[in-house]
Amino acid sequence: MKIITVLLVLLSFSVCMLKCTNKYARTQDARGPQYAGAASCVQCHKNITDHYTHTNHFNTSSKVDFEKFKQLITALNDTVHFPNGQLVKLEAVHNKLAQSYILKGQQVNSETMDIAFGSGEKAWTFGYWKDEALYELPLTYLTELKRWTNSPGLRANQPDYARLIVSRCMECHSSYAYAEKSLEQGMRYTEKIDPATIIYGIDCERCHGPAAQHVAFHTEHPGVRTAKYMVPIKSLSRQQQLDLCATCHSGDPVELRTIFAFKPGDTLSHYYMYYPGAAANPDAHGMQMQSLMQSKCFLQSNLTCMNCHDTHMNERNSREVFVQRCMSCHQQSAHAVTMRQANNYCINCHMPLQASKSLNFGNSAERSDIQYRLRTHHIAIYPASKTQ
Repeated sequence: MKIITVLLVLLSFSVCMLKCTNKYARTQDARGPQYAGAASCVQCHKNITDHYTHTNHFNTSSKVDFEKFKQLITALNDTVHFPNGQLVKLEAVHNKLAQSYILKGQQVNSETMDIAFGSGEKAWTFGYWKDEALYELPLTYLTELKRWTNSPGLRANQPDYARLIVSRCMECHSSYAYAEKSLEQGMRYTEKIDPATIIYGIDCERCHGPAAQHVAFHTEHPGVRTAKYMVPIKSLSRQQQLDLCATCHSGDPVELRTIFAFKPGDTLSHYYMYYPGAAANPDAHGMQMQSLMQSKCFLQSNLTCMNCHDTHMNERNSREVFVQRCMSCHQQSAHAVTMRQANNYCINCHMPLQASKSLNFGNSAERSDIQYRLRTHHIAIYPASKTQ
């Protein structure tokens, strides 16, 4: 009897210790047992996954790779100056990259570049870990200009290391991240993100939904060619397809629940509540859905995002590809045919680059703002002065 009692005590102690020491207990995939992990898709979909790993979606966040990102730092491009003798210097030390704040020749702060946000098509912004929280670093790299400048949302007159990167940012720049929210002393809101749970970039299951059951079935039945336990995106209604893309391409509305829980076929209005009038003048950054919905192409057809975008392919700078997709609907248009023969691109005139109203970069060295320009998704006829 004593032996049984001792065993029960030890068992209870072991369970308690497991719960206490494993703060973020989880299955192999941080999202739960219903998820298989993107690596499981390769066996049957190697060609698709090989292409997808080069896309902006897949690369929209990552751990900072020393060899990759140190190439952005050169002797002529390693310092950003701020007023009053302040500067931030980019440094590569002991296989770590850092952004160091220097005031009148004395180092005030230095933090490592731990996470990169963005695919690098236009920019990379960086974050660093401190006390289980993630913070934005003061400098961002602008790819087209090949220069460093003040990060978006930060003051232009002083290096800022205090801006918290919250789970809302992760929801559109990763496939998952577990976060604990709290109010600290002084009613300061904070979030602690478990770095071990982060699934960087947008992976297969973020768009296609949990695949564990699908993978298990087809592993056991390799001869079955019809997908089981997986909702084909093309089988969704038009609105369901739009909702899937709009989780990250319809602005920053009031969140009712985390969109990490969104699955294909869900209704987006169960996750978001939009501000009145938010769609009246949509921003070029992050509000592609509202812009598209104002277009005649959208209003007079069953157009969805997938009519123009092949999300599995790297279509960066592939303007001819988009011309072909425009022509698939406009091949009877004499204007479209003439413009194509003259090597003019439809999107330059009808989807011109526009400066974001919500996102710019305070260029502290010149004390001016650097515009962040993206293609509007409001397909329309624009004055010649605004086309590019």
